[in-house]
Amino acid sequence: MSTSLFHRELRVGFGSPIILSHALGLDHEMWLPIIDKMDTTRPIIAYDHRGHGSSFLTMTCSMDDLVKDAALLIETVSKDNTPVMWLGLSLGAMVGQGLAIQRPELIDGLLLAHTAARYALTAKSAWAQRVATVRAQGMAAVVDIIVERYLCDNYRSQNPLAVSRLKRTLLGNDPASYAACCEAVANVDWIDALNRVKTPTLILAGAYDKGATPEMADEIHQRIVSSQLTVLPEVSHLSPWEDSDAFALVTNKFISTLTI
Repeated sequence: MSTSLFHRELRVGFGSPIILSHALGLDHEMWLPIIDKMDTTRPIIAYDHRGHGSSFLTMTCSMDDLVKDAALLIETVSKDNTPVMWLGLSLGAMVGQGLAIQRPELIDGLLLAHTAARYALTAKSAWAQRVATVRAQGMAAVVDIIVERYLCDNYRSQNPLAVSRLKRTLLGNDPASYAACCEAVANVDWIDALNRVKTPTLILAGAYDKGATPEMADEIHQRIVSSQLTVLPEVSHLSPWEDSDAFALVTNKFISTLTI
């Protein structure tokens, strides 16, 4: 089997790979700030979701589509069909939840960062408004509010080059594809099936995250018996950028507990 999703080996290693799955509107390069800080001998592979980066565009998209994409990717890159560790952030962690529910045999560890398992009606309305705005006016109409959600105030004020880089990536999205993936995110609904997840799981939240709050993370934690929850202080939604040392520290500790 093979997948047309763009993927890239960010670090060569031995054994079953670690797959990195990025946030909505970004691409595999989102992970570059933490690669050199990850203490593992496993290969590290990052990919671009459909409609993002160098992967194919999409006019329609469901969360199930994204999970099927991910499963096919794992079957493509995993040697001897051994399970992989899944490290996902935001959209990438929603895909990870779906894998753990629908294809648990594919993963041996699950890290869910800054994510939700289901949105309230008020949040769904906000997503619908974003979709309508992007389709009518393009990415430029929403880029500033996304940056404010992804990065906390202190980080934005102290790292203008990173802010500019983030904006360039967001503005590079095809509006129709981005809107389609927004709809997939808005309709995510894994919450009632999470009690079936037996994979060792680490859930990360940011103390300042308004889009995927610590309360949302705790809701996931309460339903996955095999999970642990860590709330990172001083970060919002994009902690691999905002505090790469803290993100790498908790990630490395979790990886060390997994059987390879």
